[in-house]
Amino acid sequence: MAETLGGWLRKLEENNLLQRISQPVSIHEVADIISRNYMKATLIERIDGYDIPLAANIASNRKMIALALGVGEDEVVGELERRTQRRIPPVLVDDGPCKEVVKTGDDVDLTVFPLHLQHELDAAPYITASVAIAKDPERGVYNLGIYRMMLRTSRETGVDVTAPHKLRAYYQRALEMGKPLEVAVVVGLPTIDLLGSLISSPYDVDEYEVLGGIRGEPVELVKCETIDVYVPSNAEIVLECEMPPIGWTVDEGPYGEFTGTYGGLKMNPVMRVKAITHRRNPIFLSATHGGRRPGRTDLHLLFPIIELDLYRALRQAGIDVRGIRLHPGGAGMWAIASIRPRAPGDSKTALALLLTASRQAFPKYAVVVDEDIDIYDDEQVVWAMTYRAQPSEDILILDGLKAIPLDPSLPSDMPPVTTSKMGFDATIPVDRPRQRFEPCLPPKPITEDRKQEVSEEDLLKMLDKPRYLAELARNYTGTAYRKFLKTMANLRERNLIARDQQGRYVRKQG
Repeated sequence: MAETLGGWLRKLEENNLLQRISQPVSIHEVADIISRNYMKATLIERIDGYDIPLAANIASNRKMIALALGVGEDEVVGELERRTQRRIPPVLVDDGPCKEVVKTGDDVDLTVFPLHLQHELDAAPYITASVAIAKDPERGVYNLGIYRMMLRTSRETGVDVTAPHKLRAYYQRALEMGKPLEVAVVVGLPTIDLLGSLISSPYDVDEYEVLGGIRGEPVELVKCETIDVYVPSNAEIVLECEMPPIGWTVDEGPYGEFTGTYGGLKMNPVMRVKAITHRRNPIFLSATHGGRRPGRTDLHLLFPIIELDLYRALRQAGIDVRGIRLHPGGAGMWAIASIRPRAPGDSKTALALLLTASRQAFPKYAVVVDEDIDIYDDEQVVWAMTYRAQPSEDILILDGLKAIPLDPSLPSDMPPVTTSKMGFDATIPVDRPRQRFEPCLPPKPITEDRKQEVSEEDLLKMLDKPRYLAELARNYTGTAYRKFLKTMANLRERNLIARDQQGRYVRKQG
């Protein structure tokens, strides 16, 4: 049985990842309520003037994505790689919950949904958690993707297809043939389905099979009422639409983008709604973007997909990669990778790949650390950058690379535009002694009883090979430890032991 949005919200609540608002709120309070509680999803049950509850921020951190995949946070990339390797074909069903209510003709009205302004200067309310589903006009296979839709009238929106994604290519071909492109827009899917809808695949692959692989079960599909498109039956709301063959003719923006800044005005195609179907008691889903913490929004849904691209690129190049993380503070533009360098050049090669291998042009900055550094601990990463690197030797700057035009630091937001990128090699050089770079950590605690007799003979025998004091001391506890310290002092006074260049104790010969 496919998971529903309602079921996913309950699972989030069970794991203390949901804020539930039961008292009535104004539509103008919605965005602020969501943004102030950025570490959790939000479910607002009652909005003045509306009969439909609103959920948002259901994929805003790694805990949520790990929960959706059923793994630990450090296992997300590996699990996603496993699931993207399989294809599970969909199955067709006669009916589904998403068609409990059917509205056509004059009953089609987008304003019944709680469409709120997400950012202060947005041009209009947007439908943002909208999975657009269309068939390739030539191959007949399905594409799924998340595209924002700016409200224009009660039956019409713009749709943001300026980037070179499949929906743009499908519409371009339909436009050349002078035909409308039929598109179903699904609003209200659980996080696992949203994740599956963002997986890139070749043009001849049906992405319902990809989604089935991510889910681990076939997607149940039901046919739309007014267009020849099949949609997932577990959806909350379906908008049955056409993109008329009139091209990029309507204005769009400004809108608060994933960067945390506003994008400018541009032109987009139109999406005309022919019918609306939904559950009897639907939940409207909104995706979050921008704000003061843009990496703690539903943008986080993209992070493991980009991480997987980078992981595969490093592994393909022979880099022993141990983990990759996109840092939320950079809204996807900072990547941190832990590797085990095996030869000179491994770390710089890893940096170059991190900065260039992603199809989405992420990230802009990259850091490579050794495997002993926890990439999820910012202080450890900064420590490694500070004490395992020299700026004159370990900073890599590449220029003229593919850019994301939304970056406001670029001289222009009009493609084609390029950017410079920077990498920071914070690994220990393979030809340098590691001891100088090792963190000074507390000795490992001893839990078992180790009270023993202490003898000079035993200690000297142990010092047939160099040992640090902690290696010797852990054999003794209590009063035996005190006797151990005195015995070591006696051995030093009698000149029977010495120290090597690494500071380890050794037995003197002769």
